[in-house]
Amino acid sequence: MRRLLKASSLRAGALALFAGAAFLTACSGGNQGTPIAPVHIPGSAAPTATPSPTHGSPTPVPSATPKPTASPTPKPTASPTPKPTASPNGVCPAGVTPVTAPIGAAGGSLTTAAAIGTITESFSSGTFAATTTVTLCYISKANLPAPLLRFVHVDRGGKQVPDFTAGAGNTYIAAFGTDFGGATATAAAAESATGVVPTSIASGTVLNIAINENGTWVDVGTALVGANGTYASTIPTVALPGVVKPGKYLVYKPPSGSTTQVNLGFALIADDSTADTHGLQFVQIEDPKGNALPTPTTTYFPISAADDLDGEALTPDAKYGATVDGGNNVYFFSGIPQHKFTLSSATANVANYGADGDSIAALPNGDEDVVTADDGGPLVIISGILSGNPVIADLIPNGTTSNPNYRDGLVISVDGTVLLSRGQFGGTPGIDVIKITPSAPHKGSTGVGTISHDYQVVTTLTNVPTPFFEDGHDAMAISPTDSSRAVVAGYTGADVAEVAVITGLPNNPKVSTLKFHIKPTAGRRFQLGAEPSYKRKPYAATFPANTEITAVEISPNGKYAYLNTNAGIYTFSGVDTGTLAQVGSVYSPTITVPGGTCTWATTFEGSASLGILPDGKYLIADPNCELGFSGTAPQYGPGVLLTIPIGSNGALGAPVGQLNYVVSPFNDQIIVH
Repeated sequence: MRRLLKASSLRAGALALFAGAAFLTACSGGNQGTPIAPVHIPGSAAPTATPSPTHGSPTPVPSATPKPTASPTPKPTASPTPKPTASPNGVCPAGVTPVTAPIGAAGGSLTTAAAIGTITESFSSGTFAATTTVTLCYISKANLPAPLLRFVHVDRGGKQVPDFTAGAGNTYIAAFGTDFGGATATAAAAESATGVVPTSIASGTVLNIAINENGTWVDVGTALVGANGTYASTIPTVALPGVVKPGKYLVYKPPSGSTTQVNLGFALIADDSTADTHGLQFVQIEDPKGNALPTPTTTYFPISAADDLDGEALTPDAKYGATVDGGNNVYFFSGIPQHKFTLSSATANVANYGADGDSIAALPNGDEDVVTADDGGPLVIISGILSGNPVIADLIPNGTTSNPNYRDGLVISVDGTVLLSRGQFGGTPGIDVIKITPSAPHKGSTGVGTISHDYQVVTTLTNVPTPFFEDGHDAMAISPTDSSRAVVAGYTGADVAEVAVITGLPNNPKVSTLKFHIKPTAGRRFQLGAEPSYKRKPYAATFPANTEITAVEISPNGKYAYLNTNAGIYTFSGVDTGTLAQVGSVYSPTITVPGGTCTWATTFEGSASLGILPDGKYLIADPNCELGFSGTAPQYGPGVLLTIPIGSNGALGAPVGQLNYVVSPFNDQIIVH
């Protein structure tokens, strides 16, 4: 976007550390590697040798008179061999003595030895309603209850679906068994684990945590490798609730290119020319237990050469990212999970394919990004990112071949199989539906570098609304639980606000629209002569006059859609069913800011962007309150970041976190993880 705003002073902020909430720890010792022979854990009972049988008394010397009476030789009595402590629910291998400890409502922890170092399991306050006996034991690789070669997850229909094929490179890190003594861990409790990892696994690597169920492994959480060979589990998510029930658990490193999404409780915001120092603002929103920080902490990652950052992308594991500016330059970075922002010296330029770099999307493997430069040019595929040699390897036709479309917004599904692209001005209105399929590495259409995916434009949908604004995500969102579903918002030719649910992606997309009733007396910014909105049905919701929809987000459970407008945030149910219905009234709080108050309907320019943390607990809004700068740190922009709790029915509550003077982009591009 080509806009200029007042500048702010740059001050460095501090970052909050992330880890998980109920928490397993490992202390290193000796040589780190991928051990994995069965070991005897200190404290476990070793077999005791059976003593020699006890014989009867020696035969007495016979007396002269009576005949000696032989004493009967008693049968040998064997000493019993000590048995290992019984394992509750069979969570520990035979012969391994578990560690037990009473854990009360105030929380607590217990530790067991591992092949190298120790494993500690900790519980935060409120995990259990009353004191219970918790069991913990180490499980060696040799004692795993199921092979390491095949993992599955359970899909929305309850069907187990393989995540990795047999023989894929899954690396054992540690395993443990735990039991809660019959008690139930509360939904609000969080657990995390730390342990020792091989030195070959770098800091910032995301590990998976899986539970053994029905003879196979099912992913339930993630962990992040830290310094000195340790790892710590991340904040649980809706899809990956963590260690919340008894069982045998495995911590493993999945193959590269895994699509596991982590929750580190942060937001990443591109400056979009609202800051005097160009770059990305990092905001820590949740503490290690997944609770909202009343005042989020922040720091700024400068990209001094960048101007007007209009789009940003991050892989599901948050390890690799990229951003594009209005000068068509693409910048690559890493180190976000470990709070060590590293900007690559390698860049790419897409000026040959448009006049204004507007949006970018990252494939899960981190080695391919999709970029749009607007102005009717094709979408650009950049590959070779991880090698430090990014090149433009392929081009995706932009819109129908007979009538090219201007595309400046992109979204990609979490699993990297569906890409949507659309724009605001020029060409034919519509959304390009692009199918992404993994393939063997091959040359793309440019003949430079290689790509490991095929990109197919399946169709261009024309019966969809046009976005009110441009760049970033362009008010589009794909369901995080079902990549065949998406929600998009905008206006029709008569400037009538509409929301559309798209199902059947990518092969057979179908569009169902929801129109908003606007009273006939209401003036609208655009009047193009089409049928008045008050005559159009169905009227499933009502917007006030001059309403503009700027952003769309879908909840992590795939049920609710949130629309941000300059009148407030609207909540809709039915994403999972395909029939949207408004839930409650518009959410439009008045908040206190330096110098007064700020509301959606008055002083706000509106929140152009929304995000929802993967645990589904908080929606993040970033309205531009046009805050002035007094020179005190940290003041990076005119906006206010709000942490808004989400209720069980999707309803929004009063903000529980607020950070003033944040970067507030003009478009829908904020990223939360």
